Amino acid sequence: MIVCSCNVFSDHQVRSVVAKEERRPRMSEVYACLGCSAQCGRCTHAIKRIMDERPGSVHADASVH
Repeated sequence: MIVCSCNVFSDHQVRSVVAKEERRPRMSEVYACLGCSAQCGRCTHAIKRIMDERPGSVHADASVH
């Protein structure tokens, strides 16, 4: 699914970036790894949701309990 229409990247690309990082990346680091920067900002909520799904994240751990 396309997450960002401005920069045209998908949820798979975001998940790939998040999975490569040892720690949870900052939003700007996700964009930088994808070779772009935030434009209109509509995709930030989807990117944050994907980052929250990462195993070991505070939100992912909270949903398990």
